[in-house]
Formats: sequence, C-alpha cells, structure tokens
Amino acid sequence: MPSPADQRGLLGLARSSAIAGGAVVANGLLSAAVLAVCAAMGQTAQIAAYTVVTSALAFVQIGLAGGSAMLYLNGTEPQRALVRAQWTLVVVPGLLLGAVAVGAFYAGRGYDPSALAAAGVVALGNALAQLQIADFTRRMRFLANALLQCGSKAASLLLVVAGVPLTVALAVAGLAQLAAGELVLGKDGSLRRQIFPRYSMLRDVAAAYRAGGPLFGYAAGDLYVARAGTVALSLVAGPAVMGSFGAVAAAYQAIGGVVQSALQVPMIARARARLGIGYSHHPAWFAVAVALACAVPMAAVVSVLAPVLTRTVLSLPHPGAAGWLALFMLALPFMAVTRALLFDWIGDAHYGRATRAFALLAAVLTVCVAVGVPAFGAAGAAEATAAAEALTLAVLLVARARRV
Repeated sequence: MPSPADQRGLLGLARSSAIAGGAVVANGLLSAAVLAVCAAMGQTAQIAAYTVVTSALAFVQIGLAGGSAMLYLNGTEPQRALVRAQWTLVVVPGLLLGAVAVGAFYAGRGYDPSALAAAGVVALGNALAQLQIADFTRRMRFLANALLQCGSKAASLLLVVAGVPLTVALAVAGLAQLAAGELVLGKDGSLRRQIFPRYSMLRDVAAAYRAGGPLFGYAAGDLYVARAGTVALSLVAGPAVMGSFGAVAAAYQAIGGVVQSALQVPMIARARARLGIGYSHHPAWFAVAVALACAVPMAAVVSVLAPVLTRTVLSLPHPGAAGWLALFMLALPFMAVTRALLFDWIGDAHYGRATRAFALLAAVLTVCVAVGVPAFGAAGAAEATAAAEALTLAVLLVARARRV
C-alpha cells in the first residue's frame, strides 16, 4: 500500500499527464480550426506551401539532430550542453540551408515563394520550440507549457480570421511563443545559452553525436513506423484511396500523440529521480496504467464513432475509411503500452534498449506491410500497424518477464 506521500505523488503525476495530454488535444483542435478557416477563405496555396516545407524539413531535422531533443530532455547537464552546441553549429544552420533549398525547389514548381519562405520560418521555430518544450517538461511545468502552445495557436487563428496569410500567421505566433517562453524560463532558457559559438564547441558537437547515437536510431525508427504503411500503400494505390487513407492515418497519429504526451510525465519523473533533481517513487506499472487509461477509452469511442467521423466530420469519400480507422484504433492500446515501456527505459537512460525495441517494431512492421498492403490495400496497411504493435508488445512483455 503506497504511503500518503506516495499517493499524493501519484495523483500529481496523473494530473500532469492529464494536462499534457489535454494540451495536445486542445492544440490539435485549434490547428484543425486554423486549417478549416484557411480552406474556407481560399488559402489552399498557403496550406500547400506549409505542408511541403514542414514535411521536407522534418526529414532534414531527423538527419541533423537525430534524437538530440530526447537527450536534451532526459540527459545530464553536460549532455544537455553538448546538445545546445550541436544545435548552434549544425542543426539550426542546416535547417536554414534546408529551408532555402526546399523553398527554391518548390518555387520552381509553382508554389508561392513568400509562402514558402514564411513556412521555412515556421519549421525552424517548431524545431527550436522542441528544446524549449523540453526545458518546461524537465521542470515539470506542464501547465505553463500548455498555455504557451495553445495561446500561440489561438493567436494564429485570430490572425488568420483577420485575413493574415496562414504561413505568416503561424510564423508570427510561433516566434512570439519562443520569446514568451524564454521570458518565463529566465536565464536558463535553451535559446539564451551559447548563442555565440566557441572553438571548443566543435568538439562538443562530435561528443553530442556520440552521446545521442542510440536515440538517433530511436528517432529514425519512430519516423519509419509512422510513415512506412502510408509510403508502401502509395506505391500500389491511387490518389483517391491515398487522400482518404492519409486523413485516417493522420487522425491515428494525432490520437497517438495525445497518449505519448501523457506518457512523457512518468518518463521525465524517472529521469529527474535518476539525476537527483526530483523525487519520484511511482511503481513500474504506473506508466502502463496511464497508457491504458488514455488509449482504451479513446480507441473504444473513436471505433464506435468511426462512420460518423469519416463521413460527416472528415467528409472522406472512400467507403472503407471507417473500417480503416477502426483497425487503427485496434492498434492504439498496444502502441500505448509499448511506448510506456520504451519511455520508462529512456527515463532510466537505457537508450540502447529502447532503440533496439523500436528496431524490432520496425522490422515486424516491414514484414506485416509487405504481406498486408499488396493483398488488402489500405485495409492491409491498417491491419499491418495493429499486428506489428501487438506482436512487438508480446515480445517485449516476454523479454521483460524473463529479465525480472
């Protein structure tokens, strides 16, 4: 039986998990509102520029930064200093060059150059915000972080309603969020440290890549698992199917993002206890309980409402969209428990173990996609996700039981 102090600690972690997950829901709803208003106002060129630039630079960021944002959140103070050097000398300049290259490429394909430039600013701001969000999370300041993120998105919505182009509105609101966040964090904010490079930082960059090597594999695996089914389906399906499937897959990723945001709370609590900057005496099952408490109700509700969501809310033309969404919801509880185990390992600094688990998931998903997509198309891609998550979780639980 937990002591009264431990019970209060568990309630505090549960409350923080609810705040973190709720912030993602609110931010997602505001983002949907922004896009809906832009579409109604005819800003389709702005939406297109935002989509292509942010998607392309996401891959650039993975290549340059890898899992450094996760290391910045969970690592020691010397490791966090290495990450700041890495971002100062490599990641930020690389993203700037990437934004110029991507903008030039798509400008040649008929996209609005000013929208592409503003979208590049948005992508760079989003990248820098990852370190700032990590600073708030490491300090367990989830409410302040939620208010900043949702306030920024609400401000962009107001700007769009006032007639400001989408990319400009997001850029202005994002930069204002960064400035406000630095004011709240004070002198310890990530953007205030090591603004001017030092010679010794060149050695720090190499050390940062060595320290974050295992988490680079984790980040790459995360991106692969999120995109593999969609990319494989695009090789055999036409635009009509891909339009509907893409919306369903995006909805699954968004719902999964809510779960993973809630799971960051017990993860950072374990990291703080390990680093001696906080106390957390929650049992090993707590993260799994958070995962199931978030995932099971959402999966059940979305599965029941899938026909309404796909036909009425999303207005998807393909008749199989509701079934695809239900299959993705079947995967959600398995995904949630798997990520709970992985996040606990990361919180305990077992980065290699978490990366190997993601490599296993990627390998199993590859086999399932190779079998399911050619045979069943879009339904096969959704089934592959559910099967891969379930099989990987079974393997991890057996390995965990043997280790104990």
